[in-house]
Amino acid sequence: MTLPFDTALALKLVPLYLLMGIGFLLGRFCEVKGQDLGRLALFVLSPAVVFKGFVTADLKGALLVLPFAVFGLCSLVALLTAPVAGGLWKDGRERIAAFTSGTGNTGFFGIPACLALVGPDSLPYVVMVSFGATAYENSVGFYTVARAEASVTGAILRVLKYPGLHACWLGAALNLTGTRVPIPAMQAVDLLSGGFVPVGMMIVGLGLAQVRSLRIDLGFTAFTFALKFALWPMLALGFIWADRGWLHVFGRVGHQVLLIESLVPLAAVTVVHASLRNIHPDRAAIAVAVSTLFALVWLPVVYSRVF
Repeated sequence: MTLPFDTALALKLVPLYLLMGIGFLLGRFCEVKGQDLGRLALFVLSPAVVFKGFVTADLKGALLVLPFAVFGLCSLVALLTAPVAGGLWKDGRERIAAFTSGTGNTGFFGIPACLALVGPDSLPYVVMVSFGATAYENSVGFYTVARAEASVTGAILRVLKYPGLHACWLGAALNLTGTRVPIPAMQAVDLLSGGFVPVGMMIVGLGLAQVRSLRIDLGFTAFTFALKFALWPMLALGFIWADRGWLHVFGRVGHQVLLIESLVPLAAVTVVHASLRNIHPDRAAIAVAVSTLFALVWLPVVYSRVF
C-alpha cells in the first residue's frame, strides 16, 4: 500500500517532535516560560545562524541573487498582508499573521525535506532560500511585529538595533571581501548556531504547554494556511513555469527546492515572537504544530504531482 506521506521525511522530523515534547514537559511541569528562551533565540542564537550562513555561503551567480529575490518576495507578501490582517484582528494577531505570511519553516523543516526528496544536490539552493527568508525575519519581519508598539521611526530604530540585521550584512561583507573570521570567533558562532534548532523547537513546545484546552483558532489558522499552503505554492509554480519557458535561470534541482520550500509549514519563530510579546502564544503554537502535521502530507502530495 502506498502511504500518502513520505516516510523518510517523517523519520527525519522525529527529533524535532521530540524537542517539541521536551519543551512541552518543561512548560507544563517545570513552569519554564517561553519569553526568556524567546529572547535568547531571537537576539543571540538566530543572529549567529544568520552570520554563519552568510559568511560561509558560496555567493556567486544565480545563487547570489536567490536570497535577495526570496527576501524581496517575503517582504512584499508580508507588507501586503499586514493591512488585510489588520482588518480582521486588533489584538496583536494581525502582526503575527503578517509576519508569518512572509516566511516558513525553511530551515528546521525545509532542509531535511529537500535532502529526503531531492538529495544532497539540493543543499546549496535550500541554504540560500533559507538565508533570504531569515534575512526577512530579521529585518522587515521584525518591523511588522514591532510596528504597533512604536511609531514608524521607533519601529525602524528597533530594527536597526536588532543584532540579526547586522549579522546579515556583516556576514555577507566578510564573505564577499574574502576576510577570514578568527578561528575562536567562528567556533563561538558554531556553538551558538548549534543551539538554535533545539531551542526554537522547544519554544514551540512551551507554547503548546500553555494550552489548557485544544481549541484551534479557526480564523487565524485558516488565514495563515491559505497564505502558506496556497499562495506560496502558486507563486513558486508560477516562477517554475516562467523559468522553464523563458528565463532558464535554474535547472530541475533548483525548481524542486523552490517548490518544496513553498510547501513548508509555518515558521517556528512565529511562536518566538508570540511568546516574546505575549500575543496568544498558545494559538500560535497550535497553528505551527498543526501546519507541521499538515505539511507532512501536503508537501509530498503536491511535489509528486509536479516532479
